[in-house]
Amino acid sequence: MLVSEKDHRAARAYAKGYTAPSRLRQDIKDAHRTRLWVTVSCALLDHLVAGLAAGAAAWLIMHHPVVSIVPALLAGALIARQLRALENLVHEASHYNWSRHRRRLNDVLGYLLAAAPTGSRISAYRTSHLLHHGRFGTAEDPDRYRYAELDLEALPRTSLGAFAAGVTRRLLRYQLGWLRELRTNALAPLVTLLWSAVCVGAPTALLLGPRTGAVAVGVWLFAHFVLLPPLRLVAEADEHVYSDARTVFDATVSNTGRLQRLLFHPHADGYHTVHHMWPGVPHHALRYVHRLLMSEDAEFARRIRTRDAVLRSPGDVSPRRPAREALSPRKPPSPEFQSSL
Repeated sequence: MLVSEKDHRAARAYAKGYTAPSRLRQDIKDAHRTRLWVTVSCALLDHLVAGLAAGAAAWLIMHHPVVSIVPALLAGALIARQLRALENLVHEASHYNWSRHRRRLNDVLGYLLAAAPTGSRISAYRTSHLLHHGRFGTAEDPDRYRYAELDLEALPRTSLGAFAAGVTRRLLRYQLGWLRELRTNALAPLVTLLWSAVCVGAPTALLLGPRTGAVAVGVWLFAHFVLLPPLRLVAEADEHVYSDARTVFDATVSNTGRLQRLLFHPHADGYHTVHHMWPGVPHHALRYVHRLLMSEDAEFARRIRTRDAVLRSPGDVSPRRPAREALSPRKPPSPEFQSSL
């Protein structure tokens, strides 16, 4: 039985499609160094901001219910953003980017500080995600399957209204896909509920009273189950274009705009091309490597697919300002704390 060229391509993982210049390889190798204290600090800061937002929203709802609607929704959006940041740290843990050589510690801290509150398991996520890297572009690639199932490449970006409508149409099917995955991890929602009660509700109750603590848990869970999914959907839809590419480099999009980095791709998740070329570079060094290559390798700067605004197609360049990433980054990554926003 003959196999079509299209089926043959789909059966083979995409080639990487890029090699860094030899003069930059030591810099990139050095950037693989993990800094556990940086990642733990980022996770704790994410929790602190989310907890304070939940408590503040709960206090407003309890004491000023009429005027609390808009501030509470904004607080919920902030919490969802922080949860998205924690999901990106689960992703980091799957690559042992919390601690390269202390792998058990990597997984324990990654679970307690990032996976448990977001309803994930490090081991299950790692199994799926490493298929995405190892079998990129094939039928075994879970991301490609999701792109095809939801037709994510056709998400309209001609206007904010069209974009929002496209996300809304895909959201139910997207959530059903997540529910299918939860069948193998039925305890995840219970762990998330327990985590929110202990780490959000209890501290708020101690400071502001039991009823306010209960409301804070409700705000946090609303952000988790209602506001986080569309945020995650947009982030996933941003990352690849499979249809017109034959290498990992050409099929991957880096989302470098300010809004993307702040809202959809916190902890340097937007520098996705660098991540796919070197998955062992931790989040706090991704921007450094991106800027290094943009300034020192003309091929990388010419070929990389970037999106610097939510409603822009990959590769479009904003007419209002030049790419900021072209600045020289020749000094090594700083060991000082970075939020990697």
